[in-house]
Amino acid sequence: MGYEGSMDPKRVLGRPVKIDDSEVARFFEERGEKFDERHPLVSVLYQDSNPELTERRDAHEKQVLAPYLILEATPRVLDVGCGIGRWADAFKGQAARYHGVDLSTKLIEIARNRLQGETNFGFQVLRAQDCRPENIPGGGGFDLVIVAGVLIYINDRDLLEVLENVKACCAPKSRIIFREPIGLEGRLTLDSIWSEEMKQNYSAIYRSETELVEAFEKVFVADGFRWTKKDRLFPPELANRKETTQFFFVLERE
Repeated sequence: MGYEGSMDPKRVLGRPVKIDDSEVARFFEERGEKFDERHPLVSVLYQDSNPELTERRDAHEKQVLAPYLILEATPRVLDVGCGIGRWADAFKGQAARYHGVDLSTKLIEIARNRLQGETNFGFQVLRAQDCRPENIPGGGGFDLVIVAGVLIYINDRDLLEVLENVKACCAPKSRIIFREPIGLEGRLTLDSIWSEEMKQNYSAIYRSETELVEAFEKVFVADGFRWTKKDRLFPPELANRKETTQFFFVLERE
């Protein structure tokens, strides 16, 4: 994203830094405004200057996570941070219920337009901090919850609340998939730093693998979930960052 190697004081290593929630919301509205039907994935997977890499990453991610997507023949799926409905595409004709939430009005509008012909599919403007069963039409009871690239935009003060919300939305027997970028050498925070690649200011918290695992264990493992898988997502040829990489984490409760 054009930040690595920078001496910008808004690029903070190690110590916790609070990012501005309103800046994050504005960033995603701008991503929605940049939506291009020729390269739809770029709006939510970035790599603006290399759409082909975005498409390869999306295909690889879905191939890797495919074995973890189905618990029941027709699962009830909650997609937190659904964006344009990228994961919804994988459940066409497969889900008994799919519900996607995102903080961006523009991205939800795009998702609704893209998936308007799908029955039992719903999209809602809703922050992860507010994604509780009582705020979702039809309530919780989801067999599968996907949280892809959301936690890097959540401040520490809200992180455990968001995870508790995710847990509250789960059915007694359920699976949760997190896909998150992590800092390879510890926490890296970008505090409203300019990205040449996206031509936007960008804020994010890249936590370490250890930080995320500790949070997941505190909320999920302590309450009956078990680890199914945690690993790097991309092979070297699809990873183009020196300080961060994509990880996925799968937890399950039987």
